[in-house]
Amino acid sequence: MPIFDFECKQCGERFEALILKRTVPACPKCKSEDLEKLLSLPAVKSETSHGLAMRAAKKRDKAQGTEREYTQRQYELHHDD
Repeated sequence: MPIFDFECKQCGERFEALILKRTVPACPKCKSEDLEKLLSLPAVKSETSHGLAMRAAKKRDKAQGTEREYTQRQYELHHDD
């Protein structure tokens, strides 16, 4: 998907916009079409950033697992089947 960064020449708002074939981008703040297309910087991935992302994902998954276990236990305690 072609997502571009823009800066509005009227109000200075910076934003990203998905631009399709015949789409004319406009500033979400002031609705001006007088925009400057900015250079987008590539996302850099390294061993360090990958490791941080993996640790954060594992922490999130563990928290979700704990919540699921708690919810299941509460259900079992309050429902006699």
